[in-house]
Amino acid sequence: MNRIGISGMGLVSPFGLGMNSFEEGLYSGECAMSPITRFDASGFRSQIAGQIKGNILHSKESIAKQFLSFAMKEAVEIAGLSEKKIEHHRTGWILPVVTGPGNDTMENEANEWIMDPEHDLQTSLFQTRNIIRPTSACASIGTALSIGYSMIRHGQLDMVFIARAEVFNKYDFASLDIVRAITKTEAKPFDLKRNGITIGEGAGVIILESADSLKERKHKPLAWLDGASCVLGGEKQNMIELDKGKVVKSIQTALQLAGVNKPDYIHAHATGTPQGDVIESEALVETIEAGSSIPVSSHKGACGHLLRCSGFLGTAAALLALKLQCIPPTTGLDQLDPKITANIMKEKAFANISSVLVNNFGFCGNYASYLIQHPTTEWKGNIK
Repeated sequence: MNRIGISGMGLVSPFGLGMNSFEEGLYSGECAMSPITRFDASGFRSQIAGQIKGNILHSKESIAKQFLSFAMKEAVEIAGLSEKKIEHHRTGWILPVVTGPGNDTMENEANEWIMDPEHDLQTSLFQTRNIIRPTSACASIGTALSIGYSMIRHGQLDMVFIARAEVFNKYDFASLDIVRAITKTEAKPFDLKRNGITIGEGAGVIILESADSLKERKHKPLAWLDGASCVLGGEKQNMIELDKGKVVKSIQTALQLAGVNKPDYIHAHATGTPQGDVIESEALVETIEAGSSIPVSSHKGACGHLLRCSGFLGTAAALLALKLQCIPPTTGLDQLDPKITANIMKEKAFANISSVLVNNFGFCGNYASYLIQHPTTEWKGNIK
C-alpha cells in the first residue's frame, strides 16, 4: 500500500487570492462577509456574503475560470510540477460537479450550468482521461479526497488533481434562503445565538501524490493524507439534519485508516446551524479518545460556507495549523452554547500539532472525514 502526500494546494477564498491571503485572514479573527453586490438581495433574509473583491467581474473570462486558473497555478508551483515532470505519471482528475457561472438566472444560459468543469481548467497539464466527477453536495471535496486517497493507496494512480470553483450566485442563495438556512447576520459556529449559515465563494486545487512518486522527484509533501472516508446515509433524517451515527462512522473510519487514536486538533464542519453544530460536537466527544479535550475550531464564521468547495478551506486550515503549529480561531463565537461539549477554541492558540482531523458534511446524507499529518510524522496507517 502507498502513503499519500499532499504535494500542492492552491486556494481562492473570500479573503482573497492565495494561501497567504487565507492564512492572514483566518488568523486575524476578522470576518470576510460584506454587502452583496452580485445581484439585488433586498428581497432575501440576508444581504451579506463572502464575495471575492477585485477586478474579477471586469474580465472577459468567466469567474469560475479565473478562480481555477489562479488556484491551479499556485498548486502546481507549490508542488514543483511541470508538464515534463508528470508526463510519465499515472495521473487522474477529480472534478466535483459545478452548478453554474454565477448568473442571476438559469433560464437564458442553461448550457453554462451543465458545462463540464474541465472547460474552466486552463493548463497544459490537463489531459482528458482518468476523470471522475462526483457530486456529494457540501461534502464534495471530502468525498473527492477519499476517492483520490483510495486510488493512490491501492496503486491505481500516482497523482490525483482535485479541482473545483464555487461562484456566488442568486440561485444557490435563493435555494438556501427559502429553507431558512441562511442567517441574517454573520455565521456563529457553536455560539448560543447561532441561527444559520452565510455563503462564500472561491476555488481550490489539491494535488495528491504517492510517497514513491514524491521520493522519485525529491519533493517533500505539505502534509500526509493518512486516512480519508466518505459515508452515505441519513435516510431517517430530513434533507438538512445530520445523522450522528453516520458522523461517528465517518470519523472512526478516517482515524482507523490512519492508525491514529486521537488527533491533536479537529477542524470542524460546523456551519452555525442550531442542530448541526450540536450533533457534530456530540459525535466528536463520543467517538474519539479524550474527545472533550481536543481543540476544535471552524472557519465558517470567518469565510462563510463555500458549499461544495468548503472542504478546500478545511484542508487549507489544517495545513496551516500544521505549518504554524497554531490552532486558528473560531470567528463569530461570542458565547459558547452549553449544549456544546467539545473543546471549542474561540481564539487562536499555539500548540504541538502533528495531526488534524477535518470534517466535511453535506445535505442529503453526505459525510466525509480525513486525517492530515505533519510531513515529518511516521506512518502508522492501516496497510491491510
